[in-house]
Amino acid sequence: MSKKSVFVIIALFGYLLLCPQAALDSAREGLLLWYHSVLPVLFPFLFLSSLAMRLICAADMPKAFTRPFMRLFGCSAYGAFVIPVGFLCGFPMGARLTGDLYRDGKITQKEARQLYGFANNLSPGFIVSYLAAGQMQRPDLAGWFLLQILGAALLYGWAQARRPRGRQHAEHPQKLPSREKISFALIDACIYGAMESALRLGAYILLFAILSGAIGQAAPLSNPAVLLFASGIEVTNGIRLLATSALPEGGKYIAVSALAAFGGLSALAQSAGIAHMDKEMLFYYIKSRVIITLLTILISTAVFLLVYSR
Repeated sequence: MSKKSVFVIIALFGYLLLCPQAALDSAREGLLLWYHSVLPVLFPFLFLSSLAMRLICAADMPKAFTRPFMRLFGCSAYGAFVIPVGFLCGFPMGARLTGDLYRDGKITQKEARQLYGFANNLSPGFIVSYLAAGQMQRPDLAGWFLLQILGAALLYGWAQARRPRGRQHAEHPQKLPSREKISFALIDACIYGAMESALRLGAYILLFAILSGAIGQAAPLSNPAVLLFASGIEVTNGIRLLATSALPEGGKYIAVSALAAFGGLSALAQSAGIAHMDKEMLFYYIKSRVIITLLTILISTAVFLLVYSR
C-alpha cells in the first residue's frame, strides 16, 4: 500500500472520530437517497433485466425493435436490448447488463467495450425532474439538458460504430447457452442477484456521501476548485452543490451538464464494481466518459450562448 493510500485512510478515520455528527449526517443522507430514490426505481429493472437475459435469446428479439439499433451502432441483437434499457434506467444498468452478457459469452469483448462506453448514463427521468426542474429550476430547458447529456453519449456511440471494427460486434465469440425455463428457482436466483446488486449500490452511495461530506468539512466550498472536486464525488449531491453555488450562470449551467454526463466518481465506482470490469475495460470506460463529457461541454456551451442566456 502506498503512503498516499495510508494517509487517506488515516485522514478518513480521523474525520469519523473528530466529526462524528457530520459523518453521521452524510451517511444518513446517502442511505436515504438509496432507500427513497435508488432502490424502488432500480430494483424492479435489476430483477426484470436479469430474468430477461436468462429467458430470451437473440433470435426472440423483434426485428423491428433491434434493427434500428443494430444499424446505427453496429451492435448485436443483445446490444440492441442493452442500449434502450441502459439509457432509460440510468446508472449503472447499462454497465451491469453489458457485463452480464459479456461474461455469459453473448457479446464479444469489442461490443462490450463499445456498450460500456456510451450505454451507461443518467436516466432521462432524473435529468428532467431532479436536474432541470428541481435543482436548476428551469423545466423549460429539460429538452436541452437531455440533448446535451444523452445526445453526446449517442453521438459518441454512433461515431464508434463508424470505425472499421464496429461491424464485427454482432458476431458471438462462442456457442450461446440455451434458454432457461421459468421456475421458482430461477425467479429466486434473479431476486437474489438483483438484491445483491442493489445493496452493493447502496454501500457505494453511502461511502461516497461520507467522503463528499469530509471534503466539505475540510475545505470551503466557496473555493471553485474545491466545489468542483466535491461535486464530482457523487452526482446527486454534486448537482445540488453546483446549482446552489455562487458560480456565474454560464459556469453553473455548463458544470452541471458536464457532471451529469460524467456521472461522478460514485457512479464510476458503482459501474466498474457491478460489471466486474478488468483494468482494460475500466480504462476504456473512463476514456469514453471523458470524451462524452467534453462533447457535453461543447454542446452545453453552445446551448447556453444561443438559448439559456436569452
